[in-house]
Amino acid sequence: MPLPVPDYLDVTYRADLDVLLARWMRRVTLEEMQQGYRYLLEKAEAHTCRYWLLDARRRSNTDREGASWMINTFLPGLPARLGGRTYLAYLLVPIIMRDVEADAAFPPASFFADKPFVGERFIDEREAIAWLQAAHREPVEK
Repeated sequence: MPLPVPDYLDVTYRADLDVLLARWMRRVTLEEMQQGYRYLLEKAEAHTCRYWLLDARRRSNTDREGASWMINTFLPGLPARLGGRTYLAYLLVPIIMRDVEADAAFPPASFFADKPFVGERFIDEREAIAWLQAAHREPVEK
């Protein structure tokens, strides 16, 4: 049974880019964040899409508990469901990039080296899409 569409998340599959575009529409609780990511995975599976653009500019909250759930529970299960390494481009407001606690919740690039998923943060949507398009040219890792 499909998950209900969350009212705080706008999701579009861009077939021209092979990118799942998700825009968080407001701040969310941890439970809403988890529900939202499960919904995103359902949509990604429907399109076999491993390239996600996550616009969190309106959400603006990152915390260690949510980051821990993502890294330890949610993200490790993506390759089995999507068929390879998943790329997550986070679009953030510039102030979040300078927030010490939010920064500490997001792992450094070296963390992703041997993982079946990778995340990067951006303040410019064009740069995020360019990063995702470059990822399309990488060999599929499972």
